[in-house]
Amino acid sequence: MDSLKEKLLSEALQKVLDMTVTDDFLLDTIGDYVVSDVMGFGTTVDEKITGLEGFKKLLEDQQEQSRGIAIRFNTSLIHQRIFANENAAYFSHDFIITIKTESDENVLPLRFSTVFEYLDQNWKLVHWHGSQAVDSEGDTWHRNELVKKNEALQKLVDEKTADLIQKNAELKQAILTLKETQTQLLQQEKLASLGQLTAGIAHEIKNPLNFVNNFSELSQDFIDEIAEELEKLQDSSEKENIQELLEDVKSNLGKIRHHGSRADSIVKSMLMHSRGGSGTVEPTDLNALIKEYSNLAFHGMRASPNPINVEIHLDLDENLGLITLNAEDFSRVVLNLIKNAFDAMRDKISMVGSNYKAKLEIRTKNLTNRVLVVVEDNGPGVPEDIRDKLLMPFFTTKKGTEGTGLGLSITHDIIKSHLGTLEIESTVGVFTRFTIELPINKT
Repeated sequence: MDSLKEKLLSEALQKVLDMTVTDDFLLDTIGDYVVSDVMGFGTTVDEKITGLEGFKKLLEDQQEQSRGIAIRFNTSLIHQRIFANENAAYFSHDFIITIKTESDENVLPLRFSTVFEYLDQNWKLVHWHGSQAVDSEGDTWHRNELVKKNEALQKLVDEKTADLIQKNAELKQAILTLKETQTQLLQQEKLASLGQLTAGIAHEIKNPLNFVNNFSELSQDFIDEIAEELEKLQDSSEKENIQELLEDVKSNLGKIRHHGSRADSIVKSMLMHSRGGSGTVEPTDLNALIKEYSNLAFHGMRASPNPINVEIHLDLDENLGLITLNAEDFSRVVLNLIKNAFDAMRDKISMVGSNYKAKLEIRTKNLTNRVLVVVEDNGPGVPEDIRDKLLMPFFTTKKGTEGTGLGLSITHDIIKSHLGTLEIESTVGVFTRFTIELPINKT
């Protein structure tokens, strides 16, 4: 690379780093070093930037949040590469951010990756990605936050325990009831904390996953450009060898992206498993919901790479009326149970051949103060020794990378949130039946 071009690249890189670590950078000048359709990902899922104005807004927010706080930045270059006839460049920096407040001083380690392209006689930022360290030895910021939360929780537990000890001896039975309730609350708190931890881990995994997926796709584009340039060269055995190697590299990148997308879908399932319901609880026509989503599940299966023929029978009680529930969440229950049934019956077809006729039956029934929903298939059934594990997170009977083991766990959580119950009955080789009972009038 000639010295002028190298100097311009160094200047553009320094300007972009200055944007991220100083609060006095002139934001009106970022168009000189950033393309109008810049895309980037911050350290949280809501920091997805697509465009110069979005990037400018992120920097403005960052300046506003850091105003009045003593912050020091130390950066170090850990990797760089120049691509595509010296017209594209990649850099990766480690940041050590020291945040000093009146009470303490915390350290937050980050990693910042950038991609530049040489356009109109200048280098401009086209993509960036920030990631945040997890459980790092130097990450005192998150460690101190966790300590504060644990202290607050311990104080709350101590206060609750002190209240119980002070109760009158004549209320022993009431105290016993309260202790049982406290045990349940603590268990729920543990589950809630686990959900928050799962969500936090999933968010952090998603950052490097985005990096892997984005740059595998970018690298495939570079290989296509190299292949186009090779076509201009005279044919030779060396050229053929290079083309074969490029095809192998491109194939490997495709596999990286495929499995990266697979991992991304698992992370999304983890996030879905840890989040609370966001829909509205309202009177719902449950029969209509079952008709709509069973039809959706069927046509989705028929459009998949491995469709099967299934006879679906709906036996829906016309006297069911409106049921108070979260239709958005409960539709996932219907889809998960039907999709599992389709997968099971597909496995049975592969085991016993074409003589087997796959059948799925969905029934509803009004039980006066409760409603019954039954989803039954004539698939391979579930062995008794694993039946109790079906509702556990990440447990799956599917082979390889076909399942995440979260579908039935999410289904069970949604049903419990509706104050309902889920029972599983099965005979190996004959049928599997999922029975749901929901209260008609929830308080």
